[in-house]
Amino acid sequence: MKEQAEKAFKEMLEISTDVDKAILFLGDEAIVSNFSEGLQETMVKKAKELSTAGATRAADMGSAPLTQLVIESAAGTVFLVREPRDGGMGMLATAKKDSRIGLVFYDMKTCIRDAQEIDEEPEPEVEV
Repeated sequence: MKEQAEKAFKEMLEISTDVDKAILFLGDEAIVSNFSEGLQETMVKKAKELSTAGATRAADMGSAPLTQLVIESAAGTVFLVREPRDGGMGMLATAKKDSRIGLVFYDMKTCIRDAQEIDEEPEPEVEV
């Protein structure tokens, strides 16, 4: 899975010109990231905190489970995308101010989907 995740992550960064830094994670583990190694654990922890806060707020409002969150500030934008199931894959990304929100979410979700795809090699045909 790691190789597929790295490929999907690299493609996302090449396509999404708005994304500056990102981390793809599963549970408490960083799968692939362009944050410095020293920041990766902290970024996964922050992503999980944001996810918990957003999920709690969504539940309080009677909304569907949280799958995406955007935080805009004067310095830029933070994006969070996660699978709704517990322990599912997620991604936290930072982007420049005035990023195209829908496009960034699309690119992040595509990366997660592609990272989970298994390269299935066709089984060799056996002559009988």
